[in-house]
Amino acid sequence: MAVSLTFYDGADCIGGNKILLEDGKASLFLDFGTNFKAEGMFFDEFLGPRSTFGFYDLLCLGILPPLRSLYRTDLEYPGVWDRFSSHPLYRKNEVTGVFLSHAHFDHCGHFSYIREEVPVITGLTSALICKALQDTGGGNRLQEICYTTPRELKDGLLQTGHYKTTPFRQRRYRIMGIEAIPERACGFWERVDNSRALQCCALEACGGESEIGGLTVRFWPVDHSIPGAGAFGIKTSAGWIIYTGDLRLHGKNAGLTRWFFQEAAKLKPLALICEGTHPGTQKPVTEGEVAANCFDVVAKAGGLVVADFGPRNVERLLSFLDIAGNTGRRLVLTAKDIYLLEALDAAGEDGVPDPNEDERIVLYLRPKAQRKKWEDALLDRFDPTKMVTAEDIKKDAGSYILCFSYYDFHAFLDIQPEGGTYIYSSSEAYDEEMLIDHQRIKNWIDYFGFELYGTLGRDREKSGFHASGHIHGPGIEEMVETIKPEVLIPVHTQDGEFFARFEGFCKVVWPERGKTIKLSGYDGTM
Repeated sequence: MAVSLTFYDGADCIGGNKILLEDGKASLFLDFGTNFKAEGMFFDEFLGPRSTFGFYDLLCLGILPPLRSLYRTDLEYPGVWDRFSSHPLYRKNEVTGVFLSHAHFDHCGHFSYIREEVPVITGLTSALICKALQDTGGGNRLQEICYTTPRELKDGLLQTGHYKTTPFRQRRYRIMGIEAIPERACGFWERVDNSRALQCCALEACGGESEIGGLTVRFWPVDHSIPGAGAFGIKTSAGWIIYTGDLRLHGKNAGLTRWFFQEAAKLKPLALICEGTHPGTQKPVTEGEVAANCFDVVAKAGGLVVADFGPRNVERLLSFLDIAGNTGRRLVLTAKDIYLLEALDAAGEDGVPDPNEDERIVLYLRPKAQRKKWEDALLDRFDPTKMVTAEDIKKDAGSYILCFSYYDFHAFLDIQPEGGTYIYSSSEAYDEEMLIDHQRIKNWIDYFGFELYGTLGRDREKSGFHASGHIHGPGIEEMVETIKPEVLIPVHTQDGEFFARFEGFCKVVWPERGKTIKLSGYDGTM
C-alpha cells in the first residue's frame, strides 16, 4: 500500500511546517505552523488576516491549503468552498490527528483554524506552553491553539458569541511520553482567567507508544531552544517514517537528541524528514559558552543590566537566573515570563523553579491601566514582597538583571536608566522587518547610554552571546549516518546543496510545496 507525504509548507523555507502523511484511512499532519515569511509578504503588525472572514483571507493568498473538512466550521465564511472547489490542491480530507513537535508558532500557529475535534499529539510540556502562550497572548493574529472562541454569522461577518452564553472550547490534546497526567498539570490546563468560561477537554496520557489513526506512533524528547521539543516515529504500512521537528546538539540536553538518534536507528526507518535550518554552521556557540560569557559581563558590570533573549528560551532564562544568584542580583521577569514558568513547573519540567518561591526572581509590576485579567489574577496569587516597580529599580539599579525585550521598552522611560549594560542574546535579523526592529533596539540602547554586548543586524552571532536552537552541519551528518534512513527528506531549510552530499548514502528527495511524495516500501522505489 502506498504511503504519501504532501508538503503544504515547510519546503524550501524556514518554518511553517505543514506535512500531511496518508496511509490507508490514516491522515495525519506533522505540525501545522505559521510561515512568517509568507504572511509577511502581505501582512504586518497592524494589517492582519480578517478574523471576521475566518480562514478565507489565508486561503485566498495560498497560505493555508484548500483542504475541506480540515478547518473549523465556525470559521467557514459562506461560499468559501464554492470559490476554491476548482483549486488544483482542493480536496476533502478527514484528518485523524496533528502532531506537534514543539510550541513555536512556526510549528503550531495555524492550529487556530483546525477543527477542535482533531486531536493534537504532543508532549506535556509543549501542551502547557501552548496554553500559556494563548492565555497571555494578544495582537491581531488568531492564537486559538489550545481553546477556541466559537463564531457565528452576524451581519455578514463571523463574530464571537456573547461571553455569558458562549464558553471557550478546549481542543483535545493527547500527551505522549507519560502514563498519567499530574494533578498540577490538570489544574493549569483547566484554569481560565477570563470573563468567558472554559468548556474543558481533559488531557489524555497515551504513554511512549500509542496508536493514532490506526498507526503506531513513538515520541522522543530532543534538545531545542524551547522546552518540551520532541521527534516522532510513525509506523506506516511501508515502514517507519521519522520526523525530527527542530532539534540541536549544543544545548544542555544534547544527550536527549543523541538518544533519539540511537532509538530511531533501531527502527531501520524508511524515511527521515529532517530539519536543516543552519547546515552551514560547522562549530556552533553552545549554551554553556553563552552562559559563561554573560556571567563574565555581568560580574564586571556596574548599574543596571538588561538581558534581551528570545521569548520562551527558558534555558537562556535559567542561565541568567544562575548568573543573578552568583553576582548578588535578582532577575526581574515580566508577567508573561512568570506565567510561562508556572506552566513549566506544572508540567514537572526538570530544573525549572517555582517563580513564587525562588528568591532570585522578582516580578516587574507594570502600571495598572496596562494590565489584562490574566495578569491581575497572576498578581493576586504572587507574593507581593517579590514585586518591583520602575521606581524600585531606579533607586537600586545595580541589584537587578532586567529581562526585557523589544515590546517592554516603554518601561525604560519610567526607570530612566543612566547607562548600564545591554546583553543582546537573541538571533540575528533574517528579514527586512527584523532589521528595522534591530535598528529600533539600537536607538533605545544609544538613547539611554547602554553598553551593548552581542550582535545586532544580519551578521550571524560571533560574539558568543547567543546559541542557535538548530542543529549544525556536522550534527546533521551524525544524525543521518546514525539513523541510516532509506530516504532523506530535508525540510525547514533553504540549503539544498548541503543535503546533496548524502546522495549515495541514501536517496535524497527534495520536497516541493503542494506536491506529494509517494513511498512504496523498502525496495527503494518511489
